[in-house]
Amino acid sequence: TVSAFAATRHATQTSKLLFTKVSDAITMNAGVLQDWEGNDLVAISFAFMKAGHEDIGLLDLIGNEVVRRKDELSLDMRELGNLAAAFSYCPHIPCSKNVLELTYEKYQSQARGDDVSL
Repeated sequence: TVSAFAATRHATQTSKLLFTKVSDAITMNAGVLQDWEGNDLVAISFAFMKAGHEDIGLLDLIGNEVVRRKDELSLDMRELGNLAAAFSYCPHIPCSKNVLELTYEKYQSQARGDDVSL
């Protein structure tokens, strides 16, 4: 998976090409994001961050999808942390502020023991 590949932190031309191709495939078919589970949205965002492959267009699509589906998605504390890490890494992405505010609110709610979805 892209996430596993990112964990090795390869900085070769091959890895850059892989991330570019993954991004192109997702952005060309952005409608598929509405069918993805929350953990998949988080995994792609986090993998791109860990690999240092900043893709503003892709992360903006993912972030907007997370915000749009904030009441439907269910993420645990680790996933919320990974989502916050990915979007704090790229604060200039248009939706970053909204994603970070949302993750903060959901994290606080879970820490209090509230039953919340994201």
